[in-house]
Amino acid sequence: MSAAGGFPATSRGAAHAELERRYQRLLRLYPPEFRARREPEMLGVLMASARDGQTRPAPGDVADIVRGSLLMRLRGPRGGWAPALGVFALLAPLSLVLSDILQVAVPYWESLGAWESRVRTARAAAAAGAAVDPQLLARVHDGRTGLLGNPGFLILALGHAIVAAAVLAGLRRTALAALLVVVGAYLAQWGHLIHSRVLQPGLTMMLLTGGVFLVAAFALAVADPWAARRLVAWRPAAAVLLLLAAAGRAWSFSADADASLKGSSAQFYLVTGFVLAAIALALPLVLGLGWRVSLLFAAGCYPSTVGATVIHTSWIDSVVPVKWVLGLPPLLVACWAVAAAVRRAATRRGGAPGSAG
Repeated sequence: MSAAGGFPATSRGAAHAELERRYQRLLRLYPPEFRARREPEMLGVLMASARDGQTRPAPGDVADIVRGSLLMRLRGPRGGWAPALGVFALLAPLSLVLSDILQVAVPYWESLGAWESRVRTARAAAAAGAAVDPQLLARVHDGRTGLLGNPGFLILALGHAIVAAAVLAGLRRTALAALLVVVGAYLAQWGHLIHSRVLQPGLTMMLLTGGVFLVAAFALAVADPWAARRLVAWRPAAAVLLLLAAAGRAWSFSADADASLKGSSAQFYLVTGFVLAAIALALPLVLGLGWRVSLLFAAGCYPSTVGATVIHTSWIDSVVPVKWVLGLPPLLVACWAVAAAVRRAATRRGGAPGSAG
């Protein structure tokens, strides 16, 4: 028995089910937050316009979905900067915890060339009558349980864990206070090393922590990471954060392993550091969290590049203002984000409608 159009009812039903499954798979390109609101409606429209017996999405529909999903991922969740700051404050401390785990799990020795260069410099200084720190003569080993006996690393690791736990528990003020205490405690413990140029395990981890915590402090001051949990798809987010932590660990390795080199190595630090920032910029887009979250993550990773350049190079020492100029972008991004979020909140309280996205 045939139905209208010459297709048996069973065949038409199977074709309809297959087309619906393929459209559903295609609609997964949209961010989770957008799908939760609009997927049933969009799927209904697509199926209503399908031909009898059609089993594959129309090319025009595919193009529209791909284009629309990219725009949605760039735009991110509705609400502007406030949810973006909340998402950053929620995810960034977790990326630092993962970085700590990788720091212990993936050890390395300082490169032989860097160590020998540092020893030659120290011996020349000693021959000239200068005092030499004994640490300059030891080849640095970073990772494994040795890090657990390093006070600076323990301060950072414990601080990262406390901040992440407080954020996940919805204790926003506790998280903000904890991150300020962590940075202060670390600087009190190891601040002199920044000027002495003595390489210590975990020093580059502090550079990464400093940038992330700077932006996170601004975020926690105006945004609620607890409310941002609903915007995050946790399974892909875990993979993204692990990749970001691995990129940070790779950058830390490249910086620490050759930390005593000068000159051309400065370009190497800059390149690898900006690659890290580029990864941080791109990964939130994969999660559909939008360009604002991407920019915040890039701003959080950017100071590590600047810090390594300042610490490990000599050419920048003669141009002090350059240090301040290089450090301005993440601060400006954080101030811009906070100002926009506060302005939007004030507009809403005043009764004016806020724009979506």
